[in-house]
Amino acid sequence: MKKLTLYSRLECPLCEFAEELLLAEGIEYEVLDIDESPELIKAFHVRVPVLSDGQQELDWPFSAEAAREFANG
Repeated sequence: MKKLTLYSRLECPLCEFAEELLLAEGIEYEVLDIDESPELIKAFHVRVPVLSDGQQELDWPFSAEAAREFANG
């Protein structure tokens, strides 16, 4: 599996739902709070949650199946 990052922010219900989906599927990821960086806010402000492998991104809404395919592809 690829190393994945979930771009997220605190108190974001969609972000929490995305995390629950990834955990339920056993997909490993690290969370990056976009509010910790002006550059990340600029890039992801209205897009979070976004799952990334560093080269490609999977925008919300994504299904469990799409997340698995992204993680394994």
